[in-house]
Amino acid sequence: MSMYDGPVHEPFGPEYVKPKNPDCPNCDCCTAVLCARGRASLSECVGHVDGAEMIARVTDCPCSAESTRGTLSWRAAMVRAVTFATERPLRPELESLLTRIGEGEPFTDSVHLLPKLTVRRYVRWRPGTDPVVTDFGWAYIGARWGARRTTSAVTIRSVDVASRTAEVLATAFSADELVTVPLDQVVNSRTRLTVETADSAVLYAELNADAPAADLVVLTKVQNPVVAVTTRPDSPDGAR
Repeated sequence: MSMYDGPVHEPFGPEYVKPKNPDCPNCDCCTAVLCARGRASLSECVGHVDGAEMIARVTDCPCSAESTRGTLSWRAAMVRAVTFATERPLRPELESLLTRIGEGEPFTDSVHLLPKLTVRRYVRWRPGTDPVVTDFGWAYIGARWGARRTTSAVTIRSVDVASRTAEVLATAFSADELVTVPLDQVVNSRTRLTVETADSAVLYAELNADAPAADLVVLTKVQNPVVAVTTRPDSPDGAR
């Protein structure tokens, strides 16, 4: 009787299955690969999965969440808060509420305005709990009433495409401590830098030179002086 008679047998040994990605050691909802991708994405982990069950499982993963210091989403939100503070500030009554919460002062007369601060994530609050000013709220407060933001030379020391970040030396903050910023802040159509040409490029930006830690240094109004010099004001890409 040949191997083709009777029941079918697999003569080539066990079936080989693609190994499962290891679980993330820092959360109980994702794989390590997914968290690495989510941490380097504004979409977070939830933006890289399909299916209602999986989406529900990884939503608000702490490894990629906007509320977790150091994620790309967190860095982008810090830039956004400072940009609003310096260019499109809140109404006076909202600013007053934010500062009173930060200083621990009574605010019962303005409690109805709390949702307007929570939706911007400047305050973390749920009914029945005390509101807490977030990193973004403190960034807003610092940009509005802290030390004046300083224009500084910013030298790009390295770029990390995988994490979508760049390390820069901002001389107004430190002569040797590097600052991590979103890659898109320094590599974009306005600076005319690419990943290949960014290394050692010198830009200028406004920043909070008095930041207590490098992670809290926030760059805005990033400019490439070379582009400013070589672009004619009346050209399509001219200064506006």
